[in-house]
Amino acid sequence: MCEPVSEPDGMNNFLSILDIAFKVAAIFIAGFNAYFAVKIFRLKSEKDENEKERDRKIQLLKTLVLDHSLIHFHTFFETLEESLHELQKPNLTDDQKEIIDEKNATYFIGLRSKFYDSLLAVDETLYEEIKNDADNLQSHLTDTIFDGGVNLSHLPKYDELISQKLTTAKTNILKKLFDYRG
Repeated sequence: MCEPVSEPDGMNNFLSILDIAFKVAAIFIAGFNAYFAVKIFRLKSEKDENEKERDRKIQLLKTLVLDHSLIHFHTFFETLEESLHELQKPNLTDDQKEIIDEKNATYFIGLRSKFYDSLLAVDETLYEEIKNDADNLQSHLTDTIFDGGVNLSHLPKYDELISQKLTTAKTNILKKLFDYRG
């Protein structure tokens, strides 16, 4: 009879080393897969948490500001515009201008307390941006009212320096509110 052919001892050793290397590689691959699965899970959880926080801030903005305080914003601009129409009267004295400016300052204080102070509960950066827009508008109006070289009773000059600035400021603030993404 024929004797079975046996593999040389060197070949057995090589195959067993290859088998061990394959098993070690499989363990490393499984370990890396587990590591990356945990890492991806954590990143996704963190992203979900950030999205929840963003959604919460947007909802807070909607509830606090847009639903309840936006009326004060529109009322402010209507009242301010009515007050500023007094500047179209010719030959206003500095005392009359001072009265108009003080009245406007009171309106700006009301805007802050009734409208944009509530933004602090939502986002401090948004609050600061809107506060700066309001402060810049107030400074511009005060500077324009007391500028002796400007005749606000002249309608085109009034439109350029008052009406257009009011419209621009109102639009910029509304744009910032509606562009807010948390």
